[in-house]
Amino acid sequence: MSKTLEELATELYDAQQTEKKAKNTRIVCEVEIAKLIETGDNGSKTVPAGERLKVVVKRAMSYKADVDAIRALDIPEEVMPIKMTDPVPAGYLFDQKAYEALREDHPDVFNVVAAAVEAVPRKVSVTLKLA
Repeated sequence: MSKTLEELATELYDAQQTEKKAKNTRIVCEVEIAKLIETGDNGSKTVPAGERLKVVVKRAMSYKADVDAIRALDIPEEVMPIKMTDPVPAGYLFDQKAYEALREDHPDVFNVVAAAVEAVPRKVSVTLKLA
C-alpha cells in the first residue's frame, strides 16, 4: 500500500528537521575542535582523537592585494610578490606564496607590502580520518 501525500510530506518535514539539527550539531563540534587545535594562519595539523580516529584542522588566509600599489613600491624585483601572467593578455597577479615567504625572509619588505594587502581568514576546515 502506498503512502498518502500527507504521510510523505510529514516524513519529509521530520527528516528536514533532523537534518537541520544534525548540521547545527556538526558546526558546533567543528568550532569547538578548531578551538582546541592550534595551527598557523596558513597551516594544518592532524591529531589523534581516540581509537582509530584522527582530526585534521586546516586554516588558510584569503588575500586581496592592490597589485598596482605593490608594483609601484620601491622594492627589489627578486622579493616582489607579483608574478607576470601569460602574454595573452599580459598582466600581473599577486603571488600568495611569495608574499608569505616575505614574512620570514624579508620582514622589512613584508611590512611595506602589507599596507597594500588585505588578509582575511577563511573558514576553518575540520575533517575526520579513520586510521
